[in-house]
Amino acid sequence: MSPAPYRSPWRRRVFVLAVTAARSLLTRAGRSDEPLVRRLVAANNRRVARHLAVHGAATVLLILPRCVKRGCCRIDNGGSLSACLGCDSCDLGELARIADRHRVEALVAFRSHVAFALARERRPDLIIATACEDRLVKALRSVPEIPALLAPLTGMERQCVNASFEPAWFAAQLRLATAAREASHDARAATRA
Repeated sequence: MSPAPYRSPWRRRVFVLAVTAARSLLTRAGRSDEPLVRRLVAANNRRVARHLAVHGAATVLLILPRCVKRGCCRIDNGGSLSACLGCDSCDLGELARIADRHRVEALVAFRSHVAFALARERRPDLIIATACEDRLVKALRSVPEIPALLAPLTGMERQCVNASFEPAWFAAQLRLATAAREASHDARAATRA
């Protein structure tokens, strides 16, 4: 399946400037921009889901921030979660098994610029990622040409330490992303039979 062009408003400079201005105004008014970011991410995820319903995703890249890595982990920067397949010490092991079942690549990127470089280098049909709210906006702005399903981290011991995420959310997004691939495979198998 060849990747279909993805149309994101984040490719338009006027949209990026409007979001930047809105976040700045909220900050100056002493209000949190978190609700705005969550709405932007939710709108993006709906747009990506519509894109996937038509085009599917043959290649999927999971990206997680360094703060989900626990002290016991031996994953390198940009490292694959395949090393976590047999580990039950944290949610990364569960996510590694979910990714393995769906035959997708899962990586941990220690810095957002590393995550964006990995995305540009690998050119997946879809990115599924979790990060802090401000990094989610940066992701939308930095690689708007690649559809990305995004979710904020669900908890953090302290800033950038022992963050948590929902493996079940990743599993649901992978089912959405691979449904078209599985349906296409099933149709080809039925045609051959």
